[in-house]
Order: sequence, then C-alpha cells, then structure tokens
Amino acid sequence: MAERGLRPGTREAHVWTARVPDSDRDAAVRAGLALLAPAEHDRLARFRFARDRAQYAVGHALLRAALTRCHPEIAPRRWEFRTTWHGRPELAGRTAETGLRFNLSHTPGAAVCVVTRGTDCGIDVEESAPHRTRRLPGVLAPAEAAALARLPTSGQADALLRYWTLKEAYTKALGLGLAHPFDRCDFGALPDTGTITMAADAAGQWQFHQWRPGSGHVAALALRRGAGAAGLVVVHHGDAPAGPPQTLAT
Repeated sequence: MAERGLRPGTREAHVWTARVPDSDRDAAVRAGLALLAPAEHDRLARFRFARDRAQYAVGHALLRAALTRCHPEIAPRRWEFRTTWHGRPELAGRTAETGLRFNLSHTPGAAVCVVTRGTDCGIDVEESAPHRTRRLPGVLAPAEAAALARLPTSGQADALLRYWTLKEAYTKALGLGLAHPFDRCDFGALPDTGTITMAADAAGQWQFHQWRPGSGHVAALALRRGAGAAGLVVVHHGDAPAGPPQTLAT
C-alpha cells in the first residue's frame, strides 16, 4: 500500500495475515507487547495458556499495525477501541474519525484482519482440525445440508468449515456475530471457483471471498458493497509463510 494510506473514496479492502507460532510463543508475545496498549497488556496477562497469549498478542498487534498502514498519522499504540452491545469491536474516540472499519479473527496457527474505508466488513479464519469440523446443530440451511450430503464423505468436513467461516464473516459484518442464526445464512452449494452468493442477498449488496492462508486453515471475508455498486478490490498483505493465499472462490 502507498504511504498515503487508505484514503476516502477508496474502494478497497485490505487483508493481512500473520502466522501464530507453535513454538517460541513467548517471543511472539514479547514482539506483540511493543504495539499493544496497556489495557491489552492487562488482558494478555489473564490468559492461562501460552497458546492463547500468543494468539491474542499476534492478532491484536497485527490489527494495530494494519490500521496504521491504512492511516499512517496514527501510531499503532494510539488506536482506541470500544465494544458494541453485541460484542463487536470498533474504533473509538478521535481514531473513529478516520472512518476506517475493521475486523479481526485468530485461531491456532493464524490471525487475519481486514481494514476498509467505511465499508461493513467481517472476517473469519479457522483451523482445519477434526475437532473444529464436527457437525453442529443449527449451522446449515436445508439447501446447504443437502449439498453437503451429496459430497463424498472425505470432503464433508472441509465443506462444513467453509460454510462456518462464511457465515461467521457475514454475521460479524452485520455486527451481530453468533446472535444471528447461522441457518438463516444460505450459501447453497459452494463453488470451488467463481462467485459465492447468498440466497437472501437478491439485491447483490454483499460480496464474499474465501481462501486458504497457508496450509491447515480456511478463511472467509464478507463485504457490504451496496446494491448495484461495483465490488471492492481485495488486497492481501503479509501472507503466511506457507505461500500466497489459495483462493477458493470470490
């Protein structure tokens, strides 16, 4: 991104990815502390396990650095946040005047965040591990459950994870998170390539992207582009060391 940052009128969504190390987690935490605010230091100290401390430190340091890349006039530690009544974090105080919107997600091994200029956005990343791909009641719409049943058994766990990340990204973009019923977000049969659409979005207000940020993870992005508006350009930065994101569909 140019030094001028993400200025008004820019129709872009910038996505950053960082790897959360499995080893030397304390080093990852120490590196993150340099960018985090005092309140985050306190929160970090309350985590019991090193894995959770590393996820939090890497994820929140990534977000602060990303916001500064988009608005260089504000240093990473100066960004202020508040939490909505549904638990969504947003910019607060004078930093809210930048007009930036963001979302953050982290899971064992990876953290991702998105920053836009005034566009509602949601992002999610999940680990492709057996305990994270179990079937959960109330997740799939009927058309999705039928599409999943038609897949080979070997591919069903991955497809379920793809549905989950899309739904979480969408409901986070709405500002509702898990308060919005997942089975009301119907993505039908998911394409391997091409455009992902949602049945309830007849006006075409939303755009969805899905990719694999390195091996072992699936990520999804939801952007409210507005009815009839051109899609936003999605720009990836700082991909995991495993390589550039493998796009599933856009």
